Amino acid sequence: MKPCVVIPCFNHAATVAGVARAAQAFCPVLLVDDGSTIPPPELPGCTVIRLACNSGKGAALRTGFQRAAEMGFSHAITMDADGQHFAEDLPKFLAVAQAQPDALVVGVRDFHAAGCPTHRRRSNAVSTFWFRVETGLRLSDTQCGFRCYPLALTQGLRTRSGRYAFELEFMVRAAWVGAPVVAVPVKCTYAPEQLRRSHFRPVRDLAHITLMNIGLVLQSWCVPRTLRAAWSCGQRLPWRKSMAEFFAEHAHDPLRMSLAVGLGLFFGIAPIWGYQMVAAAAVAHWLRLNKAITIVASNISIPPMMPFILYGALAIGHWLFTGQTLDLDFSPREITRADAFAYFGQWLVGSVVLGGLVAGLGTVLTFVIARCVRRERVG
Repeated sequence: MKPCVVIPCFNHAATVAGVARAAQAFCPVLLVDDGSTIPPPELPGCTVIRLACNSGKGAALRTGFQRAAEMGFSHAITMDADGQHFAEDLPKFLAVAQAQPDALVVGVRDFHAAGCPTHRRRSNAVSTFWFRVETGLRLSDTQCGFRCYPLALTQGLRTRSGRYAFELEFMVRAAWVGAPVVAVPVKCTYAPEQLRRSHFRPVRDLAHITLMNIGLVLQSWCVPRTLRAAWSCGQRLPWRKSMAEFFAEHAHDPLRMSLAVGLGLFFGIAPIWGYQMVAAAAVAHWLRLNKAITIVASNISIPPMMPFILYGALAIGHWLFTGQTLDLDFSPREITRADAFAYFGQWLVGSVVLGGLVAGLGTVLTFVIARCVRRERVG
């Protein structure tokens, strides 16, 4: 392992020298000057990379990672130039990187001990929530800039976001490709002068991060993990293979495939017209069942089937409430409001029961057929 420290810097001339000197006690340092109007001082033994204009933290990190890889380093530990992080925590990152070279090591701050402002804790809580939604991983701090990146991973992943959103997107895509995300506790400081040096733009940067999270959430819900991993590495699979992946995720054994069919059949008959496919897909995502199969099965309520579904649900509900078979009398007669409410309640209950019966039957039949097909293929 050959690590280095990458420090992106924009107008941090007053603090970056101290951060870099402290880090040099543990690793070589690459300082990326992101178009500062007040250039940082020259630091002996420190590699300085100057960008022509300010392009944001994401661009500075990409430049630093590229140069570090070209110089033969294997890992890059990022530190903020404002003095928030402490170099004495660097050995923690080095130890984890030595034990797990492929892991993305993320610093986790103790916000209360450091006196973190309330608005930053709330911002981190929101970011942490969406990270869990997008990856299924629990991480208490997703905004800390103190991290250790395997440079092979930085060269393989493809990210689009810039500025502060880059670090969040990179972490999500790293989890999608199967890279371990390891948390290590770190110290930090939120002195008043340090807070004034932050270049985070509350409106524009939050809007950028929000749009990025919307895109990542939609991908995590709608796109199979294999495709997300391929896209994160810049790969585009043939459309037939891509479509096959939509029907293959969580459906490699007959039981899970049959459960996806049963779930779709239930929601296709359930009395939630207009929301059946959305509800079926949401529950399938929660249960880790194949969403494509579930959505296809939920289309049992196509127009030609509607009369049979409506009649069957009403007949079952009527029998459950009255103990009598449904007698459809088409002779002209007045239907009272009480009659309408009674029939509506019978239909609601009957729809749920019919949905359960059809779902159970569909699950069993699909399981039997899938098992037979599987045995023939194995044979």
